[in-house]
Amino acid sequence: MSARKPLLDALVSMLTPRDVLVSCLGANARYLPHMEVPSPVFALCDSMGAAIPLALGMALQRPDRHLVALEGDGSLLMSPNVLATVAAARPPNLSILLWVNGRYESSGGQALPPAPVDWAALARAAGIRHVESVRDVAGLRATFPNARSAGEPAVLVVEVAFDPAEAIPPYSERPDEIRARFRID
Repeated sequence: MSARKPLLDALVSMLTPRDVLVSCLGANARYLPHMEVPSPVFALCDSMGAAIPLALGMALQRPDRHLVALEGDGSLLMSPNVLATVAAARPPNLSILLWVNGRYESSGGQALPPAPVDWAALARAAGIRHVESVRDVAGLRATFPNARSAGEPAVLVVEVAFDPAEAIPPYSERPDEIRARFRID
């Protein structure tokens, strides 16, 4: 299991200008404005569970772009049914990276409810066929290209170490700034 920042760095290094990145609230959305990301980024700051539905809508409207949704396990617990919606819509240009650390990190790192969720099995049960588990940077580098070229929705379940001492940047953009900066040509 890897720390978040090396995984995020590896992902960003594999993105192209033709990708579009949609990030849930939390650490990913807080890191991304401080990184050189080659693709358009829409980093949500206050909406749990919205990254996947937003990326799904963009994928359906822009089949010429590859959408990458970054969602946390705590956020997905808010509406896991979105996986069935993704499976039903079957966009060939959507990859979901589910960052799993067992925490509601954005609100202080509280533990998720003690119900063991097998996230890969949940995605498959919802009808998503391309599902892979990732434990480290090498695993992400191996699985992300497969997800991108799957020709169907893909879910990568990325195990992330929770570190309460991680120096996550504060939110640096307000919602109106995120909207104004986000453009897909």
